[in-house]
Amino acid sequence: MRRLLVVGLLMAGVTVFFGGRFGAGLARMAGERAYLSGDFVKAWALYGRAASFGSDRVQIETDKAELLLFGLDQQNIGVKLDLPLDEDEVLDSARILVSSLLTAAPHRAYFWSLASDLYLHEALEHRRSTPIDLSALSDDPRENLLPEEILAAAAMAEAARREPRNYFYDDLLAEQYFQWGLTEMAMPVVRRSVALYPVLDGHIYLTRPRLEDEIVEATVAGLDDALQMRSMISTDGIELAIGRFLARQGRHEQAIAHLRRAMDLNPGALDPPYQLGISSYYIGDFASTVTYLTLATKMLPELADGWYYLGLAESKLGEKRKAIEAFRRAREEDPDRVKFFHALADHLEADGETKESERQFQAAANLNKDSVPAWLALLGFYERHPDLAAEGRRLCSRLVSTQVPQTLYEERCAAIARRGR
Repeated sequence: MRRLLVVGLLMAGVTVFFGGRFGAGLARMAGERAYLSGDFVKAWALYGRAASFGSDRVQIETDKAELLLFGLDQQNIGVKLDLPLDEDEVLDSARILVSSLLTAAPHRAYFWSLASDLYLHEALEHRRSTPIDLSALSDDPRENLLPEEILAAAAMAEAARREPRNYFYDDLLAEQYFQWGLTEMAMPVVRRSVALYPVLDGHIYLTRPRLEDEIVEATVAGLDDALQMRSMISTDGIELAIGRFLARQGRHEQAIAHLRRAMDLNPGALDPPYQLGISSYYIGDFASTVTYLTLATKMLPELADGWYYLGLAESKLGEKRKAIEAFRRAREEDPDRVKFFHALADHLEADGETKESERQFQAAANLNKDSVPAWLALLGFYERHPDLAAEGRRLCSRLVSTQVPQTLYEERCAAIARRGR
């Protein structure tokens, strides 16, 4: 009998334990749904209920810290939302939660990144509450950092140190350095991050059209480092990435060497000859442009930009008819690009095919009715051809109902009208 009683008590205890865990799990799942739907007040209450049912303390504290910090992020960019605590309590509560998490698991890189986010919010609060002393500002951006900002950078650096194979934390640190104007400090971080993940589209700050020379060099160095490491990215893919990156930064001569290596390593790929053709055009090597883009357009006849640059190169080499045919293919493959119509129309006009040129200018405007440049180019065509003044006057009557501002065509249309008198 006593044994049955003990077994019964144990069974009851197990039932209560797992029942509590089940209830905690349900409450936390409901809290996650509320959080993702933007109801932070409800999510906070449900996280509290999950904790009372015995949910893992570290997990609940992580959920709560994320909720508060993300809520502050949203408020700082102008999103109106309700947080579960008064404004003056949010940072204090977040500080307590993050401190508890770091005490419980100082080895977790993610918790250090939460600390970095917290310090940035504290820095923002500091700047909001403290008048700027312009006389104390320095030309050295490092000297203008607040103590909280220094701590934020240190915390993110610690996160990166805790997970040395995770490029994400280095990316966040590099982005922060960029915002503070600390290019020199960003350089080694950028190099390390790019070496870990040599896919440039994965590093948002590197997609800007023009970067500081030091960052360009650090990026290329990182990609070169990746070539010496074991990587899931192929060697030709990394060489192509270097070439495309340098081309995007306007360093076409440097890009060509890497693009050629990429093409040698993978001669059947489309991107290397296409990129080589574009870079060759920008350095004035039009013969090479024709060679590479002829190959690229054979691989992919639908490559509208390839036909367009091929046409530009043929034109530079004096091959007007070949240029016209290339521009015609570009326009056929992508009829939504006004510049393809205009390239074809300009070359037809120069070759004496006035009627066909007019047709292309008209098509560009009629197919792209909201394009101001398309209508103005058509107007310019009629200005160059006084014998077509009647068509020009009809166009001027039409421009009133288009998106073209009256100030851009009023005087020009008046001049066309005077020709018919």
